[in-house]
Amino acid sequence: MKRYSAFAIAKEAFRQHTGWTRAWANPAPRAKYDVIIVGAGGHGLATAYYLGKNFGITNVAILEKGWLGGGNTGRNTTIIRSNYLQDPSAAIYEKSRSLYETMSQDLNYNVMFSPRGVIMLAQTQHEIRGYKRTAHANALARRENRMDRA
Repeated sequence: MKRYSAFAIAKEAFRQHTGWTRAWANPAPRAKYDVIIVGAGGHGLATAYYLGKNFGITNVAILEKGWLGGGNTGRNTTIIRSNYLQDPSAAIYEKSRSLYETMSQDLNYNVMFSPRGVIMLAQTQHEIRGYKRTAHANALARRENRMDRA
């Protein structure tokens, strides 16, 4: 497999990008799979990847009506967040979010993960109350995480 790099991109630009190999296979469907994932957006693809990497489960079908990496991750907000208000949900979402941090290096493919802040714009008093609740819950979770590590 060719490694992606700035040098490789520049080299291929001079060759009209004729030296790239196909990045994704297009296999015929099998009669049986160990796991079937519905949705080939960021979360579905990440799930398939980590099933293989961490558990050796590679007989996986990913069903998608659109394109690989599409869905919300590829077309809309591109937000992967862990600011959920229930403790069990927050823990699993934080673990999921953290897995994205090294995925580009693991796959030699830019998944375009770039941690940023978020601005929430409220238009009604109801939205303001909801966003304040989220902000307070996030601050409480950060404080609890710091205390757990101490």
